[in-house]
Amino acid sequence: MLQEPDTHPPLRVGLVGYAFMGAIHSQAWRTADRFFDLPRRPELVAITGRNQQAASHAGARMGWQDVEPDWQHLIERDDIDLADICSPGDTHAEIAIAALEAGKHVLCEKPLANSVAEAEQMAKAADAAAQRGVFAMCGYSYRRTPALALARRLVQEGRLGTIRQGNWSGSLIVWHSWD
Repeated sequence: MLQEPDTHPPLRVGLVGYAFMGAIHSQAWRTADRFFDLPRRPELVAITGRNQQAASHAGARMGWQDVEPDWQHLIERDDIDLADICSPGDTHAEIAIAALEAGKHVLCEKPLANSVAEAEQMAKAADAAAQRGVFAMCGYSYRRTPALALARRLVQEGRLGTIRQGNWSGSLIVWHSWD
């Protein structure tokens, strides 16, 4: 199989968080250019997490070049263009704001923040960063997956009865209907 030479400049990614969502984002970064014509080629530069040993193991398993002891070191690095935040939700605001202020693009996994006040602080930091050409977004990884689209269609068509409650349980949506 012939491959064209890659002429796209790198997008040097730093990942904060190595557990479930970190693994998903790692796979997405590694394979994104196989699905999309990207203006920049994702490069898995460094990973960090709360447990250094676990972060090192995950980094080696998922193809990251380096491991940092904490998120502060990661966003201080000159060779990181984008901070991908997959850590627990209660850490998102502090990390995202610091990364934006350091000139890093930010992809923050949901939930964006734990309060309206935190979200407003993040939005303010993102607005200021955008003025400098630095961008931020919140990731909704499952929003367009075929399983969710099917579930939505079944609910809209009334094929599941009256839905009283919907729960997200890992990778499965559990619908409760008491008709």
